Amino acid sequence: MTQKRAAVLIDPKVTYCKTPPFHPAEIYPELSGFCEGTDAENRVYGHVRECLKNLGLDAGNFGTAAWNPFGELIKPGERVLIKPNLVLHFRGPDTDIESVVTHGSVIRPLVDYALKALDGQGEVVIGDAPHGNADFEAIVKFNGLAQLVDYYREQGQPVVLRDFRKYQYGTGPNGFVAELCREVSRDPEGYQLVSLGERSFMHGLPHLERLYGSDYDRSFIVRQQVPDHRYLLSGTLMKADVVIGVPKMKTHKKVGVTLNLKNLVGVNGDKNYLPHYRVGPPSKGGDEYPDTKSPVLKLLRWWHRFACDRLLAPNTRWGRRVYMKFNIPFFILRRLWLGWSKAELAELGDWPGNDTTWRMCLDLNDILLFADKEGRLHDSRQRKYFTLIDGITAGEQNGPMFPLPKPAGYVACGFDPFLVDYVCAYQMGFDPEKIPLLATARRTERFKFDPDPSAISCVRDGVEASFKDVNLQFLPHKAWRGTIER
Repeated sequence: MTQKRAAVLIDPKVTYCKTPPFHPAEIYPELSGFCEGTDAENRVYGHVRECLKNLGLDAGNFGTAAWNPFGELIKPGERVLIKPNLVLHFRGPDTDIESVVTHGSVIRPLVDYALKALDGQGEVVIGDAPHGNADFEAIVKFNGLAQLVDYYREQGQPVVLRDFRKYQYGTGPNGFVAELCREVSRDPEGYQLVSLGERSFMHGLPHLERLYGSDYDRSFIVRQQVPDHRYLLSGTLMKADVVIGVPKMKTHKKVGVTLNLKNLVGVNGDKNYLPHYRVGPPSKGGDEYPDTKSPVLKLLRWWHRFACDRLLAPNTRWGRRVYMKFNIPFFILRRLWLGWSKAELAELGDWPGNDTTWRMCLDLNDILLFADKEGRLHDSRQRKYFTLIDGITAGEQNGPMFPLPKPAGYVACGFDPFLVDYVCAYQMGFDPEKIPLLATARRTERFKFDPDPSAISCVRDGVEASFKDVNLQFLPHKAWRGTIER
């Protein structure tokens, strides 16, 4: 299908266009009669276009009106899902989330080329399931997606925007403890339950009775994972013929990096189906945090587990009020202990010893690629997949929620999410073989890929290079320092 298996384009001078709907800087030949309007300040559109060209898509027609880069990927009448990262509407005290979520100016050219391939028949859905306390409307207003979809609607184009969440905990930093979990069921296509059984990467992992999902009631995640390893997928995803992943390039506290493979957390309606860690330290069968001899830290951890299991899990307003009152002295003790010890506190599975989250990510990718629309698993791929990584402004250090901005002008694309993630992680400055998510994917027969430099186009500052010659020196999450760098 292509001359190259992956393509990378790096130009730090490229920054996001700030004006929705992010028209291209010029009307390229293939957009003649299809696209109205230009924006001379938009360098992202041309940057994405160049990356697609470097991959070798429809190479014989590039530069002509006939160029149709997604012509082999997307056929008229198909349903296309574009899956960005829309995880959260704030970054700590900051509302600037450029380094947190996929930007609308990166998505615009992908939608245009998808519509061209559909040729008036079919549909494009842009969708994600953000964090439980995220404000979806604030996110899509910030990154311009809301305005972009409004533009397509005015043009009569079949483009819609969807929030896939089934449950929500209010909005803001205190949503999980201040507000009750409530059902919202926003995916109009419903939800599909998929059981992986012994095929799951969770299968055979000890102490599954200690699993924690994303809700305080741990009994639910244990019932879903033992013994069937069940996940609740977005109906929109399951009914899609083509998925285009547009993840944000960031470091990640639980798996090292978040690119395509981790981005699939956002295709779940209920994140409490997702195993994130096993409670407690390794000495007790957990991987939530390392073992410790500190009596203060042991007390803080005891209180956290007691409060979650006894006060917050029942999902009552009384429990929330009691927790917020009795948590005050423990909050003060925690601040004092951290200030005195100068320790970097690993908790909630946010450390390299987490042996759970990466398995869940691989399970989701298995479902995406090999489960049919009814959730039945096959040996052959059931869905076409393409990815383009948004690293124009990437995120480093305290990712994925609160990363520091890393201006990089970086995009990468390809048909193999495992290969593209491997290349991106390497160029971020990490050793993919030290990241269990990527190392295991490479060793798994149905995911197997070969990061052969000759099959990867890499252009940096206008000069061709081997992808192995690029090191962007991303700073890892603080808990991962000294473990994954190359």
